[in-house]
Amino acid sequence: ERVQALRYLQFTRQLLSCSADGGIAVWNMDTQREEAPQWLDSDSCQKCEQPFFWNIKQMWDTKTLGLRQHHCRKCGKAVCGKCSSKRSTFPIMGFEFPVRVCDACFDTIKEEDRTPLATFHEGKHNIAHMDMDPSRGLMVTCGSDRIVKIWDMTQVVGSSLATGFSPR
Repeated sequence: ERVQALRYLQFTRQLLSCSADGGIAVWNMDTQREEAPQWLDSDSCQKCEQPFFWNIKQMWDTKTLGLRQHHCRKCGKAVCGKCSSKRSTFPIMGFEFPVRVCDACFDTIKEEDRTPLATFHEGKHNIAHMDMDPSRGLMVTCGSDRIVKIWDMTQVVGSSLATGFSPR
């Protein structure tokens, strides 16, 4: 869901994000990540060469209907839905939740490549705003439901990875 608040904790080199669906994510900023590829432009699928719907000339020449264009999040190629029927996490590029990947890239992603690099927690309310006092290990969230929660974040502040949250 939509990220509503961010806070960088310099002492532990972590990034906290809170979202509208109540999700709280803790990102270890010391983890090495890869940059996601640039999306490639093409008038037809870069796997099966079927034309995309705006490629009228190739549709006319091949007497086929154009397909919708998608992009593989791992290689960046422009592909059709048939050639990108799979979804996968790929945390090394920041994709902690399943995203579209082409079938060829899906086959190259090992199970250990899908291991999350962030930890996720449930805030149990729609978080609209968040602030943090790292020196005391306290985080305050306010939801669109007008509920204010104060969280004991000492497990996060005192270590490089969060192990859990508990509201006060």
